[in-house]
Amino acid sequence: MEDKITLGKFIQSKRKELGLSQKDLAKELYVTESAVSKWERGVSYPDITMISGLCRVLGISEHELCTASEDNQQREAEFMARSYKSFVRGYTIITGIGYLAAIIPSFIYNVAHGGIGWFMVLITSLMLTFSFINVPVLVKKNRALWTLGSATVSLMLLYVAGCVYSHGDWFVMATLGTLLGEAIIFLPFVLRSEQLEKYVRNCKGLICMAADSVLTFACVIYGTLKYGDVVDLRDGMLATVACVALVWAVFLIIRYLKVNGFFKCALCFAASVVWVAAMTVLSNAWNGMKLSEIVSVKGADNSRYDVIVCLCLAGVAAVLAIAGAVYKFVRKKPQDR
Repeated sequence: MEDKITLGKFIQSKRKELGLSQKDLAKELYVTESAVSKWERGVSYPDITMISGLCRVLGISEHELCTASEDNQQREAEFMARSYKSFVRGYTIITGIGYLAAIIPSFIYNVAHGGIGWFMVLITSLMLTFSFINVPVLVKKNRALWTLGSATVSLMLLYVAGCVYSHGDWFVMATLGTLLGEAIIFLPFVLRSEQLEKYVRNCKGLICMAADSVLTFACVIYGTLKYGDVVDLRDGMLATVACVALVWAVFLIIRYLKVNGFFKCALCFAASVVWVAAMTVLSNAWNGMKLSEIVSVKGADNSRYDVIVCLCLAGVAAVLAIAGAVYKFVRKKPQDR
């Protein structure tokens, strides 16, 4: 604590700022006026039991009292906190009035015309709006997770309301597509949150890939069964398996192989060569062609574009492999050569 004289002058200045006399301050603290006078003249310190009450009456913190100086940084932080609370309160009131201004007339109009069909669409749309413009302001922790979760739920409800209003049957397809898009874009960030990081520390990539793959297959299966037939399902599943297999191969190479980046890129291009060749053979075989015909088949201009693509990819893979070998050799320590 500061010396008695400095502390006394500080107490006196804060008392005068509030327009209090020594008698008023003594009355608030249930002490004698002479005790306050002794504090301000630097004769004695306030009793330790008086510190809390003295800070409350003078409107200062205990740190400010002990240092006999104003803590401007703390005051600024408190001011910002109060300002933010006021902003949140005003923002919530204004947006709430806006929601009511949209809801009440719409409800009255719908009821007057014998139904509340598109009113539910309006309500769920406002819920989605609330998720984006109010939830981030009202929630103090994990704003991104709360915003994403509330927006997803609101969007699903909006789909339901839209399907009911339009008598459509597209809810499941729209939901699967939305979840797939959110999984691709947001799931990696969700798994990096503090709450989940400790549980999925070493398998975030696998979880993301698995979720994306499952949702992709779900979209293909439902879409082909809903809008096609068994043949479409078979063709769609084969194409999906082929595409997902290549993505998984590239992911596993990049994520788990302990080699330098050049070798990883070379292996990715090599996997692409195998994939293009396999898809060419399988697609032609699926159309009833024999292997000898597949190998000898040519385009209208006597060219094989699949072979050209494979050769280009293989060439890039070879160049990257050589670069990886050179890089590995250069990185070796002289004593290891």
